[in-house]
Amino acid sequence: MINLAQVVGIIAEYHPFHNGHLYQMRNARALTGASYCVVFLSSYFVQRGMPAIYSPLKRAEAALRAGADAVFEIPTPFSSASARDYAAYGVSMLAGLGIPNLCCGTEDVSAEELSMLLDVIDEGSEAFQHSLREGLKTGLTYAEARVNAIAADLFQAGADNSLLLRTRELLSKPNNILAFEYARAARAERIPIRLTTVSRKGSDYHDPILQGDFSSATAIRSHILNGGSWDDLGRMVPRVAAEVFTAAPYLNPACMVGPIERRVLDQLYEGTALSSFSDVSEDLADRIANAEFREENYEALVNSLKTRQYTHTRVARALTHIFLGIRKSDLLRWKNAAREEAVAAASAEGRETGELPPIGAAPYARLLGFRRDSEALLSLLKQAATIPMVSRPAAAESLLRSPAARDLFQAEVHAADLWNSLCYGDNGTSLPSYLRQQIVIV
Repeated sequence: MINLAQVVGIIAEYHPFHNGHLYQMRNARALTGASYCVVFLSSYFVQRGMPAIYSPLKRAEAALRAGADAVFEIPTPFSSASARDYAAYGVSMLAGLGIPNLCCGTEDVSAEELSMLLDVIDEGSEAFQHSLREGLKTGLTYAEARVNAIAADLFQAGADNSLLLRTRELLSKPNNILAFEYARAARAERIPIRLTTVSRKGSDYHDPILQGDFSSATAIRSHILNGGSWDDLGRMVPRVAAEVFTAAPYLNPACMVGPIERRVLDQLYEGTALSSFSDVSEDLADRIANAEFREENYEALVNSLKTRQYTHTRVARALTHIFLGIRKSDLLRWKNAAREEAVAAASAEGRETGELPPIGAAPYARLLGFRRDSEALLSLLKQAATIPMVSRPAAAESLLRSPAARDLFQAEVHAADLWNSLCYGDNGTSLPSYLRQQIVIV
């Protein structure tokens, strides 16, 4: 008989799946003593503000064939969001299914260090917010201004110079930042998640060069998008994953320029403020509105718009959210979708509303796939779940009771349709409609 203590969760993009991901998966089991590994996978658009080059179903299949037991989907409005919103939503999905363990990859930070930092840092304090505002006024990026504010908090708490330097170093690295956000979200929302970290092996996150057995996803994507063969990646990608991707159509983000330009022009023609979309400030809205869109690919377009204050990732997310129609008001409403869903479900069943989910929680969990020999795990998760589990997208309408939850689901359907249209335009291959998709079983 299995129990939830034997389950560990991983929040990931697998863009695409490679040896480093397999290394983390194996260590997640070893370090937590878990028998089962459940992956919470970014959807059609990822946190860098780019479309995923492979569909979520193909990335889920690769993960399952490599050893994951089940894969759930993080919907696009949150998988393409800031590190804070992405992490908070992922953690809440684990909580919604009752999974007590989370393992995340880091460059070099431990769970103990993260806990120590959170003991000292108060991001809600007036002093912290003042430091943050002052940093932004000087032209720092949000990430840089936030690190400065954190350092100021630590200094006020009496931290020595070595800790201050260590903190600045830790929070300048992408995987460390995500780990910090996972820990912060769990603490802020009182979610009882045990966090375990696995140090990254091999190349740095952004390393563009293929090297050794542990090349970065960045380098692997570049190789594929430049016409390289999966046969050349035999040392870097598990064979079972490479076989999945070799046979799958992929999307080159370069094809985004034209569709984004049309979307921007449509919004301007209709008089819609670009700053109403998620991640788009007034200044960035002006830059986008005045862009000439002469670049041949998406990367070049993003680079033409970035500044000292607006990083590549921030600009890419802004463009993606304009393209997808994700507004700031939408994201705020969807952060409360789980609460609305819980109230609606209780009302429909004629019972008292129990303890409400935290703000930013997931209102449902869409299952992308599972291993046949892990059916006992699915039964356990269904019993433990406090949110609806969606295995057939077409059935979501009957499972979700609140307008906010249904709207979030429809936003995912819309994102899937747009990704599919881009994929078709790029290589002439059309995938099944989101509502007709079948879960992956291996």
